[in-house]
Amino acid sequence: MKDPTLTPFYLSLLEFLLLAKQHLVAIGASYDLTSTQVVTLMLIDADNPRPMKDLGKLFHCDASNVTGIVDGLENRQLVSRRSDPEDRRIKTICLEQAGVQLQQRIAEQLGMHGFPLESLTSAEKKQLLHIMEKLTSGSTFASDIGICAQNGLTL
Repeated sequence: MKDPTLTPFYLSLLEFLLLAKQHLVAIGASYDLTSTQVVTLMLIDADNPRPMKDLGKLFHCDASNVTGIVDGLENRQLVSRRSDPEDRRIKTICLEQAGVQLQQRIAEQLGMHGFPLESLTSAEKKQLLHIMEKLTSGSTFASDIGICAQNGLTL
């Protein structure tokens, strides 16, 4: 038997994702960045450079697209590319000091007026984070990329 809650759930989820993307677009525009550049910047841990191939997997795009995204951030001196010390064929993305500062400003803005989570209490945000971690725990992105835990993100 089909679960009658799935259609409203997915429609609400899609609406939430689109609202979140609109918020990222607005934040990015204020810094002359695309929403994909904002997401990329937020996914880089200052202490743990991220292989470019991870972003290709996450964004489900060709390596040349990731190169273009990173080029824009690198031109702004927010990130730099380096060879992995264990395998020079692998290029990693490193967060530069200007990138760290912008990452902090964007993180603050994500919690400000306009983001779809603003109506939730602190307890509800923690509960949602727990649910999202549970939903993504078996995904290849969660194991290969480890976004929240790697970047120490909390609500």
